[in-house]
Amino acid sequence: MSTLITAYSTLTNPPAIDFPCKLLNQLSLESSELPEHLDDFIGFVMNAGDGEMNSRRYALYRHIQRVRHLFSIEIDEDKFDQFTDWGWRANVIIYLYDNTIRNPDGDVLQDPYGKFDKNAIMPYPLDAKQRKAKTEQYLKELGINVPTSLPPVVAESEVVLRSPDEIAHRALALMICGIQAEGFYENDPIDPDEFKQRCPIGYAALSNNEQAFIHSKQPEQKDVINKSWRYEALLALQWAIEWQSQLPFADTVCDSSDLVNQALNFNLQPNQSVNLRPVSEILDALDLHYRLHWLTREYGREDKALPASINGGVIYERHYALNWLTNFENADWDDVDTPT
Repeated sequence: MSTLITAYSTLTNPPAIDFPCKLLNQLSLESSELPEHLDDFIGFVMNAGDGEMNSRRYALYRHIQRVRHLFSIEIDEDKFDQFTDWGWRANVIIYLYDNTIRNPDGDVLQDPYGKFDKNAIMPYPLDAKQRKAKTEQYLKELGINVPTSLPPVVAESEVVLRSPDEIAHRALALMICGIQAEGFYENDPIDPDEFKQRCPIGYAALSNNEQAFIHSKQPEQKDVINKSWRYEALLALQWAIEWQSQLPFADTVCDSSDLVNQALNFNLQPNQSVNLRPVSEILDALDLHYRLHWLTREYGREDKALPASINGGVIYERHYALNWLTNFENADWDDVDTPT
């Protein structure tokens, strides 16, 4: 007897199917069909049962957002064990035609009524789970405890990073905004045309929100403050492309003058090569700041002082920059989200 399985892999390059089955269909994100299908699948997950958010539903939501390949297969039930091995290696969740969502072992992650087996393991790539454990241990040694229930961040086998040049251009745009924020603080903003002439690459990389800011006659004070804090995002991006040697622990604010000097150096030599730090280091930083960001929000809700002199503003900006860099939700700069 055979069964139909739809498998959703988050890996950029999933392993080849190496078990006996009939491949009925295969889609990748390059296909126009898959994004629309995934939107419908997210709706199915989020609306099942009472529709209330819980950790399992959220984990499924995040998995589907990361899906890069869909496999529709027909397989004999006595060959399911061979599928299971491939499924874990491909990091898939599966949909069966009894309207259940399951892990590669066949354990129910969510049924049509929104219920699930609490012992069913969500699939995550091994390096993502190891990174999560390493971050938790590091924070524990600092006397900082975060819940182990927080999921891993994106894995090396899943992530698609922004290009080094795109990161460098974004860094120039952030520099422009930081300089203009300082000008607004001193009631002496710079003519936007001067930015356009002296830093054309950075000017071209400005987002819609940033364009409006630097051209503003008198922005609101909160906008000036927010753009000033963007120096902390700039530090994270400069570190990612090795313009900064270190990304220190998030307990102090950065030296904005040094960041500006580094950006100006690239602006004067825009054809110089830009090197991206190893993916593993970038994801280590993302994992750390994701967990620290959860901590700052939790302590804020409880109106408690943060431990270890952690600076919440620094953490937010770094998390924002790293989410953009790792294409979180494929969002443009103005639309980056930092859920925890």
